[in-house]
Amino acid sequence: MTLTAVVTGGSGGIGSEVVRELRAKGWEVISLSRREGCDVTNERQVVDAFSRLESLDALVHCAAVLIKRPFVETSTADWHAQLGPSLLGAFFCARESFKVMRGRGGSIVMVSSLSGVAGAEKFPGMAAYVAAKSGLAGLTEVLAAEGRGLGIRVNAISPGSVDTPMLRIAGVEGPALKPADVARVIVWLASAESAPLSGANLRMDP
Repeated sequence: MTLTAVVTGGSGGIGSEVVRELRAKGWEVISLSRREGCDVTNERQVVDAFSRLESLDALVHCAAVLIKRPFVETSTADWHAQLGPSLLGAFFCARESFKVMRGRGGSIVMVSSLSGVAGAEKFPGMAAYVAAKSGLAGLTEVLAAEGRGLGIRVNAISPGSVDTPMLRIAGVEGPALKPADVARVIVWLASAESAPLSGANLRMDP
């Protein structure tokens, strides 16, 4: 039986590597991104995309935006532009995934960040991004609790610096993980191989 996954933000960065890795393992993958015609902050577009699915084995939520700007210069638009894909997108996609997965189970993987882990180093100019990723880590914990009785596992992964265009926007220097390295762990979390793990937030430090 072919396994089916939805990957948000699948057109670039970590997301594109996740899509490639899943397809290499024989999964059917639906990639959702603005570039591919689905804005995960648009409820109607997300609901429509998920309504076409007969089954769903995994959701990988990679969608994210980073705008580096001093906090006092951050506009309301900047704030929404960053929290929207990470948190609102996670809400819409996870909710629709729960509807498809309930009764048969599945796995949801939230791609958070070391920036969202309490106690990890934070960098100036990234207030909205840190808030978004921190919220995503918390959402993972509560969805794991809600999914327990439905056979739905929910985990997060929090990589540090990853060699993507977003890292260059952040301007963080030092060693960086390769997107493919992060993707392999995400695919493991998405698959039944990681069962019964749920509610975890795996740190990946370069």
